[in-house]
Amino acid sequence: MSIEQKLNKKNKLLLNELRSDFQIDFESKDINYCEVFSKNGHSIIYYNPMLGDDESIAHELLHVQLKRCNYIIGNHIYLSCQSHKKLGKVFSKFLCDYIENCFDHYKMYPTYIEMGYSPAKFLTNGLDEKCSLNDIKILKLSFLGKYKSKSIDKYIGYLISIYADHVDNNYAEHLKLLKEKESSLFEIVTTFWNKWKDFDIEKIDPIFNSDIDLAESFISDMEEWIENKKIK
Repeated sequence: MSIEQKLNKKNKLLLNELRSDFQIDFESKDINYCEVFSKNGHSIIYYNPMLGDDESIAHELLHVQLKRCNYIIGNHIYLSCQSHKKLGKVFSKFLCDYIENCFDHYKMYPTYIEMGYSPAKFLTNGLDEKCSLNDIKILKLSFLGKYKSKSIDKYIGYLISIYADHVDNNYAEHLKLLKEKESSLFEIVTTFWNKWKDFDIEKIDPIFNSDIDLAESFISDMEEWIENKKIK
C-alpha cells in the first residue's frame, strides 16, 4: 500500500486540493523525520515508511500550501546580504532557511490544530524548549573588541526559535539573558518577528503589504547595527 493510500481523510482532502496548483510526489528516505523540497511548483515529500504518520505528512503539506502566498523572506535576506562585507558573514544559508521555516511554522500552526492534530506532533520533540539556557549562557558575541559572525548567526537563530515555539514554554530567563548580551540586536530581531506576526500572508501586495519591504527593513536595521563593529 502506498503512502498516499495510507493517508487519513483530512490529509487526502488537503493533498487533492493542493494538487490543483502543485505537482506533489512522495519518496521514501532513510530519515527520522519528514521533509519537503519544493521548486518551480513541484514538491517532493520525503518520509520514512517506518516512521511516517499523518501529523508529519500534514506538516509538510501545510508547508506546500504556504507556497501559494509566494513570500521569499529567507531567500531574499540571504541573497541581499551575500555580497555585504559584514552581513554576508552573519546570514548563512542555513540561518536564512531556518528563519523562513520558523516563519512558516507560525503561520501554519493554527491550521494544523484546526485539522485536529496534537501540538506534541507538530515538530520532533514538539513540547521541548527550542533553545536551552545553557546554549545562551556560553554564547560569546565578541572577543577582544571583535564580534564573531557565527555567534551573531546563532544569537538570531536562538531568538527566532524562542519566538516561533508553538507551545507555551517558559523563556523568561532565556529572553532576559539574550537581551543583556546585546540589547540593540535583541530589539531588531524582536521587531522583525513582531512585524511577521502581524503580516497578512494572504494579502501580499508590492505596494501596501510587501514581504520584501518587511525583509528590507530588517536588513537595514542590521546594517545600521553592524556598521561600526569589527566582524570576524
